[in-house]
Amino acid sequence: MKTVFMGSPEISVPFLDFCLKKSDEVIVFSQKDKIRGRGRNLEPTPVKKRALELGLPVYTCSAKSEKAFEIINDFKPDLLFVVAYGQILPKRLLDAPGLYPVNVHFSLLPKYRGATPVNTALLNGDRVSGTTIMVMGEELDSGDLLLSSECEVLPEDNATTLFEKLTALSLRTLDENWEDLASGSLKATPQTGEPTFTKMIGKEDMWVDFNDDAEKIFNKIRALTLEPGIRAVFRENIVSIEKVELVPDCSGRPGEVTEVSKNGIKVACGAGGILIKRLKPAGKKGMSAAEFLNGNRVQTGEFFSGRS
Repeated sequence: MKTVFMGSPEISVPFLDFCLKKSDEVIVFSQKDKIRGRGRNLEPTPVKKRALELGLPVYTCSAKSEKAFEIINDFKPDLLFVVAYGQILPKRLLDAPGLYPVNVHFSLLPKYRGATPVNTALLNGDRVSGTTIMVMGEELDSGDLLLSSECEVLPEDNATTLFEKLTALSLRTLDENWEDLASGSLKATPQTGEPTFTKMIGKEDMWVDFNDDAEKIFNKIRALTLEPGIRAVFRENIVSIEKVELVPDCSGRPGEVTEVSKNGIKVACGAGGILIKRLKPAGKKGMSAAEFLNGNRVQTGEFFSGRS
């Protein structure tokens, strides 16, 4: 089995490790090094870093370049295996593998085509999510389906935990069906139903609007918990709200602190309220609400607000 693995972020790394276990030869394509972190240093993607640790050939040329085509064509892969690579593949690359150009997508297609299916599922308050292993097509997430598996989304799940669940589910699904995948005996079936699409998440989405109802705010905080976090302003300082609980019977003006205790800071919303359990002041580590209260004597009647 010869596999071309294509991926870039941290979420792709376990799939590279999986491919290496299942393949005789692996080469890797990833995005170019970028300036990252506070040190503003040029750093490789997590996939490139892992590939170098494993001693694998790794390439960062554009998927649309003649060089990429020549490398892959000369390698003569059985599989093209793509997880969050970050580039659209041209048809001549999709046609290169002897078996399939395989893609792992964290939704039950055709629902949530696009780059943010996990966040979108949480934003919408979905109770069920899942993973799809498909044959890549030329259009975004439009390919025929090979495998799919469902998982429950719990109220306490956030973007981090749901990514972890779906990664484990995807790897288990692949492992259980690898023999059929590697032999080319899996039947590909077209997607059915009306597709829905995700949207890119921008800086403007990373702020709480306390005029929204509590459930919408709760889902937003769950969905966007990864850095830099969901932001609010308290006493003219930015804080990131990391974990909350719903308080349906809370009443007060939007953003008003209605109760303070060691259990958290209760804040009214447009309808209902939230109990802030964890938050992160700017420039500091995340902390429990009790730790925040030790350094900030929050009083009822004070306000959290959105963008200042």
